[in-house]
Amino acid sequence: MIANLLRFIGALGVLFVASLSTATELTSNGGFETGDTSDWVSFPTANSTFNITSDANSGAWAAEVFNNDPASSAVIKQANLGVGVVNPGDTINISFSAKGEGAAGGVVFAEFFSEIDGGGTSANEILTGGPLVLTNQYQDFSFTTLAGPDVSGGVTLQFATVTGGDSGSVSVFFIDDVSVFIDRIPEPTTALLAGSALTAAVVRRRVD
Repeated sequence: MIANLLRFIGALGVLFVASLSTATELTSNGGFETGDTSDWVSFPTANSTFNITSDANSGAWAAEVFNNDPASSAVIKQANLGVGVVNPGDTINISFSAKGEGAAGGVVFAEFFSEIDGGGTSANEILTGGPLVLTNQYQDFSFTTLAGPDVSGGVTLQFATVTGGDSGSVSVFFIDDVSVFIDRIPEPTTALLAGSALTAAVVRRRVD
C-alpha cells in the first residue's frame, strides 16, 4: 500500500512540476494583425519595399518584402527581444510561416542573434544553415536553439531578402505568424519545495 502511495505521489509530482513550466512570448505583432509593420525594424535597400498584404497564412494580414536591387539585402527584424527576461543558455523556440520566390540568385535567410548591450553579439546563427527553401505556398518553419552567453541586449530574429549580382536578380518574401518564445521549467529548488508540499498534502489527506 505504501509503495502504491509513493508511486501515485511520484506521478503527481511529475505532472505538477510540468504544469509549472512557463512559456513567454517575446515578439510583438508577429502576425501583423495590427494591419501595419509596427514593432518591426526595417533596413531597406534603395528600392526595396516592406508592406502589409492580405495574402496571409492565417488571420487577415501578413507582410511582403520585395527586393530587386542587385547584390543587396533588404532586412526586417524583431530586434532586441526579451531584454531582462531572456537568460544565457535559455532554450529559444522560433516559428514562422513563409513563402516566396527568387530569380537570378535571389534568396532569403532567417538569422538569430544573441545581442550584447552596447553592441555586438555573443552568438549568431543562420537558421537551416543556409537560405530558406521557399515555394509559392506558405510553409511552417520551426527551430529550437539556445541563447548565447551574453543576452544583455536581448535576442533578435532577422530575415534578409538577398539578391545576386545580376541586374535581373529579384527576391520576394512573404512572412506571417512569427513567434519567438522561451519555455522555462522551475529551478530544482523551487520544484523540490513545490513537490514536497504536494507530497505532504497527499500523505496528510490519506492519513486523515
